Amino acid sequence: MSERLTDKVAQALQASAAFVVSGGAGSGPAAMVVAVALSGGRDSVALLHAAQAAVSAWNLPARVVALHVHHGLQAQADDWDRFCAELCARWQLGYFVRRVSVQAGTGEGIEAAARRARYEALGEMCRASGAGLLLFAHHLDDQVETVLLRLFRGAGVAGMAGMPATRRLDEDADIVLLRPWLEVPRADIDGYCASHELVWIEDPSNDSTRYARNALRAQLPQLEQAFPALRANVAQAAVHFAQAASMLDDLAGAALARLVVPGRDADTLAELDLPGLCALPASHADAVLRLWLRDLGTRAPSTARLAAMREQLLDHGGGEPAIAHDGLVLRRFQGRVLACRREPDTLPAPQAFSWRGEARIVVPAWRGELHFTRDDTFGVPEAMLRQPLRLAGRHGGERIVLRPGGPARALKQAYQEAGVPRWRRCWLPLLWAGDVLVMAAGLGMHRRWGEAPHAPRWRVEWVQAAIGASCEQPGAGRPHHFPS
Repeated sequence: MSERLTDKVAQALQASAAFVVSGGAGSGPAAMVVAVALSGGRDSVALLHAAQAAVSAWNLPARVVALHVHHGLQAQADDWDRFCAELCARWQLGYFVRRVSVQAGTGEGIEAAARRARYEALGEMCRASGAGLLLFAHHLDDQVETVLLRLFRGAGVAGMAGMPATRRLDEDADIVLLRPWLEVPRADIDGYCASHELVWIEDPSNDSTRYARNALRAQLPQLEQAFPALRANVAQAAVHFAQAASMLDDLAGAALARLVVPGRDADTLAELDLPGLCALPASHADAVLRLWLRDLGTRAPSTARLAAMREQLLDHGGGEPAIAHDGLVLRRFQGRVLACRREPDTLPAPQAFSWRGEARIVVPAWRGELHFTRDDTFGVPEAMLRQPLRLAGRHGGERIVLRPGGPARALKQAYQEAGVPRWRRCWLPLLWAGDVLVMAAGLGMHRRWGEAPHAPRWRVEWVQAAIGASCEQPGAGRPHHFPS
């Protein structure tokens, strides 16, 4: 029994090592670091012990470390941290710990928030330790409970597939998550702990039936009396659901590939062709939207939430709806569905400064940079730029000339003709030299100066950065940084 559990860990490590190396987590097998998520409970203590034994017995080129997340949700959290640290010191294993603050987001319970914080912390510790493989001690009983809980909550096909044995920690990470004991019953882990005389800590919340999983666990013995093959059958059903979910993803992925286009600006992550999406049957459109949101790194929307998205974005033709979802905002604009980064709640104040001949001026408050390039034909006279400059938002009534000799037009009209969405315009600043408009971000320079012969003259451009991104561009010289 003990050797079987150790062998399962070793086999999982060997099967996944190639993914880690090809994914860039190490320079070769000798660089492999294996991390175990260690809570201090029975299952994770057993897995940490088995991982160390597997590396030794199978002579694997790997080093084992333990990762502990300190949630601070219970009074015993400090004691659990000390226990894990002392255990790793005794076993001569590297130990990493992160404290997290659990705050539930919109439509998210405390358990889901704790899970999200835990995975973020584990990803940080994997990168800090150089780990390319992250092991979890979930077992067969956990899988059965997960599938049943999701059934009771009305999960779809993907949810009913339960926990995968292998997956990437997230879309962008070169970290492979492994559950080598997903087919091992809890009783076998009990036997492993007994044979190796392992010591662990008990979480008192495991006895509280106010948590759904604990309440279900208390009922399983009675269910098994009526259905002796319950665990094996539920696990097999999860496999069938996983196969069906994979097939549905393939079909949705083919449709998504025909509909998705890159975002039009720094704050738009991606866009979908609206007529093409509307032409799909409702169930197909739902599958495409789910897959699109998952590819963008967001949480899966509930059935009700997805129906609201479809109704506002696809079925209702008027207006420019904005639907917040997990840090993004979904919008409809000019025949496209847009996934946009969420803008800050308040606009920056006007920024006054002087130009001293720099090629770039970084303005963090407005999330962008001013670029200055010599252009003696159609540029702004240098004498104008030597006046006090100011970046500010629109107040209304401004007019701009966008081509030499062309007519002056209202900024609102110019932005509409340029296809700049209304919600973007307030974040596109205007550059003023004294009381004279020099440039409108998203449109270009005010071409009021024609081809006058006096020089020098300068072309002025605005380069917008994505929300939350740095305005810096490596290798572009030494810009002036305006105070944020």
